Amino acid sequence: MIESLMLCGIGLLAGCLLMLVFFPFVHERAVRLTRQDLLEATPMAIHAIQADKDQLRAQFAMSLRRLEVNLDEMRAKTAGRSEEISKRTKEVNRLQVELDKKTAMIFALRARDQVRKSFVRRTVKILLYLFTRANRRAARPRILHAQRARLANRQT
Repeated sequence: MIESLMLCGIGLLAGCLLMLVFFPFVHERAVRLTRQDLLEATPMAIHAIQADKDQLRAQFAMSLRRLEVNLDEMRAKTAGRSEEISKRTKEVNRLQVELDKKTAMIFALRARDQVRKSFVRRTVKILLYLFTRANRRAARPRILHAQRARLANRQT
């Protein structure tokens, strides 16, 4: 049993020695890869930094110009639409005035028609009254004559 423990201990010590031998190589590779990644991430020169800044400014200026162009187009569309709306509003107002005039004329014609109808009705009533009155007067002498004839027949 002591032999097994000794063999395990010797194996552990051998592994540690091998690790100490290879550790500088592994560490050096890790440092080299990290340094390379950092160098790739950051620009090498001031000119590269200035070029990146200039590119960002140019992109901003282009987007700002696009926005200005879109704004001008929108203003032109709005002006055209407001002009069209004002024309249509004038037309609607003109048509409204015309409609009001025609409505007033319709009411006036209806009132005039009512006056004419009432005048005709009154005239017809008066004529009918006069006609019936004239017929009564004309019928009275006949009735009186018939009554007198009956009285004379009774007396005889």
